[in-house]
Amino acid sequence: MCKDCKGKKIKKEKKKLNVEVDKGAPNGEKYTKHGEGDEIPEAEAGDVIVILEEKKHKIFKRKGADLFMEKEITLLEALTGFEFVLTHLDGRKIRIKNNKGEVIKPDSLFTVEKLGMPFHKRSYENGNLIIQFKIKFPDTINVKSSELLSDALKGTGAAATAKGAKGSATADKEEVAETCELK
Repeated sequence: MCKDCKGKKIKKEKKKLNVEVDKGAPNGEKYTKHGEGDEIPEAEAGDVIVILEEKKHKIFKRKGADLFMEKEITLLEALTGFEFVLTHLDGRKIRIKNNKGEVIKPDSLFTVEKLGMPFHKRSYENGNLIIQFKIKFPDTINVKSSELLSDALKGTGAAATAKGAKGSATADKEEVAETCELK
């Protein structure tokens, strides 16, 4: 009797298989390694099927070939401009900045073309990187700064909201029964 199989004509064996994954392959994509599965005497070896399972990433979310991310910036950066360096999935460091004079509104979406994932089966083309901006507002602002902001924003359409307790010109003219402060 054979010591390895103990007369069963089969033995357990571990084997390392290499699987070539296409660039941009989607979650759930299947790859088959023919004849690499279990074998029994007088039967053809089975196949090994590898199914890709996408890992969650701490920065990016994937939708097809596009990548989505959220970026928090301060109110000052939203009003005056920002610049940040992003480490992409492949390790490249990419500088992202907005155009001078462009105001970023809360939850606005901006696209950086061709910085997404490669398209599956067309790896020479890339999807887009879509950034959703979250604006971090200060908890408080002193009276002097509030007045300076109000003066700076006059005529921009933001002055009515920047005036705070003073209200807008039209709100000041309206007759009111009571004025309440927010807490």
